[in-house]
Amino acid sequence: MRPVFVTSLLCVRLLWPTDAGANEETKKTCVAAHSAAQRLMREGSLLEARKKLVLCGGPQCPAVMQPDCQQWLTSVENAIPTVVFQVSSEKRVPPQDIRLALDGGDAVAFDGRAISLDPGPHSITVTANGFLAATKHFVVSEGEKLRREVVFLPPLPATPPVEVAAKPVPRATPAEKTSQLSLPVIVALSATSLASIGAVYFGVSARHDDRNLDSCYGQCSQQQVDRVRREYLWTNISIGV
Repeated sequence: MRPVFVTSLLCVRLLWPTDAGANEETKKTCVAAHSAAQRLMREGSLLEARKKLVLCGGPQCPAVMQPDCQQWLTSVENAIPTVVFQVSSEKRVPPQDIRLALDGGDAVAFDGRAISLDPGPHSITVTANGFLAATKHFVVSEGEKLRREVVFLPPLPATPPVEVAAKPVPRATPAEKTSQLSLPVIVALSATSLASIGAVYFGVSARHDDRNLDSCYGQCSQQQVDRVRREYLWTNISIGV
């Protein structure tokens, strides 16, 4: 925007007797707002310029200043672009608790209404429960009204299922393996040795007593016969018969 600069003329008008009743501090504030509004319009800061023009065009400022500020205010209002944001996602359920952060500012609740912006580049960051944050960059032109910007929110990544690892079975050490294998072997060898010794002992004893029965054939006592039978029985048991 290129406003007509009448700052010097206004300074002269402020000294007219018709404005003598105006408060001096109010005059200074109005003149400062009038001057700042022109500078802000040149810089493209239309939102701040609008605030200054509302001030200098109000009834608290000298009457000679108000027409210029009010005329510029109308031009600024027409030049300020507005944007309507729409938030979308691939889910069937629309996002909830949406918040917008414009140009890195504080996040505010999304209400779907049009937002006034200065012309130029901007960025919008959108957040919502259950979605990743999304940032979109865009440029608006002076005088552009109700421009629609759609921001797509990506869903949160799926959480992988937690797998419970099986408890590893402790592996036996070489020493444990040796002890586990040697015990049965030792028992078996011991039993075999004892059986062999028993078989030899009872076999020899039974054979000796059997010869004694031959010498007393027909006259041997029942006790001698039973003794030989027991020795043969133990011999058979020792050798596993």
